[in-house]
Parts: sequence; structure tokens; C-alpha cells
Amino acid sequence: MLFKLKLKGKDIFPSKITAELAYKKNLVLIIKSNGGRALYVDFISSDSQLGSYKVPPFLEGKLFYYEILEIPEEYSMYIKCIAGEVEKKVFPLFKNKKLSCNNEITVVIENEG
Repeated sequence: MLFKLKLKGKDIFPSKITAELAYKKNLVLIIKSNGGRALYVDFISSDSQLGSYKVPPFLEGKLFYYEILEIPEEYSMYIKCIAGEVEKKVFPLFKNKKLSCNNEITVVIENEG
């Protein structure tokens, strides 16, 4: 199966998450520093919500924002694999060890130009 993803999402600070965004599911989060450097890549699956997401302890107290990439519902079962491919593309400072792929899907990431 082939999935194409544009590597440009909505940028938002955690304190600016509105009610509409708080209930979003099936997201890949690129956590970035204020300078734009990718710090960490994580995902929110269909059994969780953006409003209840907690950053890893090593990022608490740091100034950061989220770049939110929405994943269509039909690809929600592959969200770990998609997030893993995003991580390979953006080279974050900290690696997420829970991202894995069983090679059932091929993810093509296009840079937004």
C-alpha cells in the first residue's frame, strides 16, 4: 500500500490549542524548538486526543511548538509507521523508540515547496 504525505502541517503552541483541535485524532506531531529544529516526533492514534497529549518528561519546561500533520482515518492503523518515516525525514534531536513499521505500507514524504 502506498501513502503520500506532505511534510507541512499546522504550527501551534500547546497553550493555543483550541476546543476544535483538542479533540483531533490520527495526528503525527513534530515537536519543534522555537528556532524550528525538530526535537521529537510522536503520534496520536484513534484512541487518544490532542488535548490529552503529554510531552515526554525530557521536553517539559522547554519552549516548543507542535507541527501537526493530519492522517486520514483509513490510514490510522499505520500511524506508527507513518510517524517513523516522518522521523527519518526530519532528523529530530531525540528519537522515539515506540515508532515501528512492519513494511505493510510505503510512505512517500513530499517536501512542501
